[in-house]
Amino acid sequence: MDEKMLIADVEQYEEKIRRLQDNVSSLRLSRRILMSLLEQLQLCQREETEQLIKENRRLKKQANIYATRLWEKNRQIIELEKQTRN
Repeated sequence: MDEKMLIADVEQYEEKIRRLQDNVSSLRLSRRILMSLLEQLQLCQREETEQLIKENRRLKKQANIYATRLWEKNRQIIELEKQTRN
């Protein structure tokens, strides 16, 4: 009877070890998947940030061009007003 109990205990421990090994394998796979997703997310964020920086530069350039044109038009208006007063 003691030998049968020892064999049963060993079988239970072996089964428990198999389940734990399966759990470890699943956790490793999950970790690899999560790391891959994290890398993809970081890449997307980097690309989006670069795109937003480019867009910001473009808009600043347009704003400067617009401000320069507006300044020039205002200068022309002032010049015309001076001419009409004389």
